[in-house]
Amino acid sequence: MTMPIQVSNAFIERYGQQSPLTHMKLQKLVFYTNGWNLGVTGRPLVNERAQVWRYGPVFRSLYDALTGYGNQRIDQPSRLNPFSLETPTIARDNSPNSQLIDWIWQRYGGFSAVALSEQTHAPGTPWRLIAEQHNFAVPFNTDMPDDLVQAYFAQLARTEGIVAA
Repeated sequence: MTMPIQVSNAFIERYGQQSPLTHMKLQKLVFYTNGWNLGVTGRPLVNERAQVWRYGPVFRSLYDALTGYGNQRIDQPSRLNPFSLETPTIARDNSPNSQLIDWIWQRYGGFSAVALSEQTHAPGTPWRLIAEQHNFAVPFNTDMPDDLVQAYFAQLARTEGIVAA
């Protein structure tokens, strides 16, 4: 399975020079990439569940990798850790994962980090449903269950006439 940082690095490599990518925007793009994959194929793309944080879904491993950037622009792919030379990514080819990255960018890339965060907070979203269950005081490290994310994105796919699993 793919790591969140691979998805993030794919966005940085493909679009980081033409559009300001910040930590928060990358978190939301990875969430949408994984969510749509779940909704359409029934399988997660990444090997980690998003957690419910104040400003929307966050992948903890990606948070740890990007936290040093604060809200500054990120235009270079990130390494797995400070001791690694590897910058894992998703190859730009005709694979479904590569095509999904480009489709997500076309759909969400023009939105700011704040706008994407607000979208994840909309009524009926997985983030919102979990936040409401906890009266908006969600315990730290609360994961979004795959079935909840899948159901949300499968409904979006059906609404838009996209064939879902």
